[in-house]
Amino acid sequence: MTTSNTQEKRPYLGKDERKRALLQSAAELVEEAGWGVLNMSALADRAGVSRQLVYQHFPNLEGLLGATAWAIFNDTMQGTAQAIANYPDDLKQAIRAAELVSLDMPVGRGDALWQLIAGSGLNSPELDTIRLGIRDVILKLWVPSIQKIKGIDEAAATSMVWMIILSFWGIRQLIRDKVVEREQGIAQFDALLDRVL
Repeated sequence: MTTSNTQEKRPYLGKDERKRALLQSAAELVEEAGWGVLNMSALADRAGVSRQLVYQHFPNLEGLLGATAWAIFNDTMQGTAQAIANYPDDLKQAIRAAELVSLDMPVGRGDALWQLIAGSGLNSPELDTIRLGIRDVILKLWVPSIQKIKGIDEAAATSMVWMIILSFWGIRQLIRDKVVEREQGIAQFDALLDRVL
């Protein structure tokens, strides 16, 4: 008597493809329910694979969290770098272009990034280390432009950049929560930029 296997067979993927698929599943988990839900078991369940396979790609939770954070942040980082490159001599226009990168991302992705940027609800040393790394990347993208335009030292430019970043993400959260309309929030942020820059 033959028994049929009712479990669907997972398609074969090469190592790099499998890791990308796992990161996609990890990002989806975080974007749906926050960073606190991501662990090896949850990822294995979500991706329909064994925990052993997850461990083959991510040796520990720290590695999984880090890779997922960078996967979520990467598009925003690239869009921001492109905005700066497109407007090297017009800081306000570069910031406005970068605004749209973040405003147009899916809500869950934006929430996951906000948690990393603001450090809200992270409750783990691994995520705090990742938060600091992301902050450093953001600062490296913007500080030279602020220094050049404003003629200020690195410490002053760093403070100014971080205040602008947090102001933008605050407006983004208000738009997300429908406290202000998108156009109104953009106009208010632009007015802030006009005063600061």
